Amino acid sequence: MATLLEVKNLTTQFHLINQTITAVDNISFNVKKNEILAIVGESGSGKSVTSLSIMNLIEKPGTINPQSEIIFQNEN
Repeated sequence: MATLLEVKNLTTQFHLINQTITAVDNISFNVKKNEILAIVGESGSGKSVTSLSIMNLIEKPGTINPQSEIIFQNEN
C-alpha cells in the first residue's frame, strides 16, 4: 500500500530569551493510504505542535529542525 505521509526525525523547538524548549523530539511515523493514525498523549506532550509542524504552520520563535523530513504524496 502507498505511503501518503512520511515523517522522519521531526524535531520542533521554541527559542526563547534564556532557554530553548523542545516541544517535539525526533519522532518518526508513516501513514499509508486508507490508514488512520491517532496521536495520543497527555496535555502538553506535543500533539498539536506535531500537527502544526507537518502543515508548516509553526510561527516564530518556533523552528523545525532542518534535518527533519516531512514527505507528503498527494494521491487522488
